[in-house]
Amino acid sequence: MGSMSLKMNRLKGNFHPMKTFSHLSILFLLLLLGSCSASKTSDYDKAKAKEIAEQNNKNIALIDRIRRLSGITLRNGVPFFIKSANQVSGNATEPLYILNGYPVGNSFQSVNQLVESFNVKTVEALSGSDAAEYGSRAASGVIRITTYK
Repeated sequence: MGSMSLKMNRLKGNFHPMKTFSHLSILFLLLLLGSCSASKTSDYDKAKAKEIAEQNNKNIALIDRIRRLSGITLRNGVPFFIKSANQVSGNATEPLYILNGYPVGNSFQSVNQLVESFNVKTVEALSGSDAAEYGSRAASGVIRITTYK
């Protein structure tokens, strides 16, 4: 209906380009302000979601957090990288565990005794060239655990 009245105003000679321009500029400003405020709420939502995820992770056992990492499988309750667990010889070794930047060893049981699951901040699985910085002990991969200090 608005476009119809605009056509009729043009036919009658009542068309005012400045009025149309001012209406369009107001509409543009409203759209611009609306999009700016939406990005602020989405940033807040992302921060809140991250905080909630951290709170939820405190309730998850360490073995479950490691099991959820990509490329990890469990064999007799011990995590292995899938590439080393599928070896033909069947004697795959456990990955190297790094706790807060320090190598702890290749035994999940010792790491599980050292770390309380509610104190774990992040768990990462590294393999291949990412694990190369830890030397030959990391040939079967690295599980890097960071705790709250």
